[in-house]
Amino acid sequence: MKYIVLLSFAFLWSYADSACVTPLGQKSECVSLYSCQPLLTAFEQRPLPSSVVSFLRQSSCGFDGYVPTVCCGPLPAEQPTTTVRSRPVPPPSISDKVEPVNPEDSFLMPRDKCGLDENGDRIYGGQFTDLDEFPWMALMGYRPNGGGLLVYRCGGVLINHRYVLSAAHCVVGAIETAVGQIASVRLGEWDIQNDLDCVNGTCADPVQEYAVQSSYPHPGFSDRHKNRQDDISLVRLAQRVRFTYYVQPICLTGNTRLNVGYDVFVAGWGKTLSGKSSPIKLKLNLPIADKGDCDTKYRTLGAALTDKQICAGGVFAKDACTGDSGGPLMRNVGGTWESVAVVSFGYGCGRDGWPGVYTSIASYRDWIEQTMRSSNV
Repeated sequence: MKYIVLLSFAFLWSYADSACVTPLGQKSECVSLYSCQPLLTAFEQRPLPSSVVSFLRQSSCGFDGYVPTVCCGPLPAEQPTTTVRSRPVPPPSISDKVEPVNPEDSFLMPRDKCGLDENGDRIYGGQFTDLDEFPWMALMGYRPNGGGLLVYRCGGVLINHRYVLSAAHCVVGAIETAVGQIASVRLGEWDIQNDLDCVNGTCADPVQEYAVQSSYPHPGFSDRHKNRQDDISLVRLAQRVRFTYYVQPICLTGNTRLNVGYDVFVAGWGKTLSGKSSPIKLKLNLPIADKGDCDTKYRTLGAALTDKQICAGGVFAKDACTGDSGGPLMRNVGGTWESVAVVSFGYGCGRDGWPGVYTSIASYRDWIEQTMRSSNV
């Protein structure tokens, strides 16, 4: 049973007719991204040039249900040269100095100070996020057992100045043996290839990275449980996070009911359809799946799901996957983003008819708040 599960990708903009014009001015048709080899191949480049990212965004032309469509055509014969500068891992500014307790950090952020949508006219659901999109996304850094530079294997979300919410399997269990101990949390990241993230002349602030003071996996979690019950954790940072335009907390839902078919979103740097991890933060929308059908499917694998788990996805090539574990399942309610679940596990990635399994946040709100109060002493 794998311990990290992830994100494929999708172009999901406004509806368009099948006839289209490519960014190069050629007449073409909107087809499934997976049927357009030139654009699919372009996305698989590593490092991924910013010019290619821009061209792919311009090629987005619609969707057929949950299948992304693009205006298929060739890329320019010559792409502008992109200089990719490696970033030290971790940044030299990281400090493990522990700041004093702040009483405010024992509580979730007020509803009017979290999950803020700073760009109300943005069209949500495209593959590539904007620089300022989902500013609560976190990358979890691990110190390899053999020593050396940090590696990043999970995601999470910032929920106040001191705490990040993630999956239990991202801080305890098999990951400790296979990867190492959790050591840091990176915030404000977009493209892990570059020192400075810029899009169309706008540049984000430098990333922030904080040492982990302690982690709190739910006491009911165990790698021995095939159903990954209680797969949720809190990570306390050694210092208080500095909120900026690019680093903000997300709200946590208190709603225990999500209707089947309701659209939710995942985001992260997990593997794409090609099997490669994305250097750029991606996003994807998914439908809430029927829990009864989901229970039946996973029972055939020996995993009896609980009422504290949510199922979403189940559409071919549209799923959360390796590297996205611990990240959020999100929804936008009246311009305020809230996290409704944590990416937990699945049967493969993007396998048709097999939804991913997520830990319901509403079911653990009491545990989250109690843990924050008791650990912030």
